[in-house]
Amino acid sequence: MMAFDTFSSMFMVVFVIILIMVILSAIVNFYRTLHKPEQSISTEPAPVVKEREIIREIVKIRCPYCNNLYDEKYEKCPHCGGKRTP
Repeated sequence: MMAFDTFSSMFMVVFVIILIMVILSAIVNFYRTLHKPEQSISTEPAPVVKEREIIREIVKIRCPYCNNLYDEKYEKCPHCGGKRTP
């Protein structure tokens, strides 16, 4: 019977310590939420980001030798290799 009383008294001591720790952590968390530093509110408007869409024109020319279309930036026809006429 003596061992059971020792166990139950130790259990009560551990239980009370854990209970006190839980209550203290709840109080600390509550205190932190109340005294959180307030964020400064800026009166300046937010910067405006302007987006630009770049549109490039692709000019196609017709090869005088094979009659296929190709980009103007090429000096030779990619299909037949014929030179571009001015």
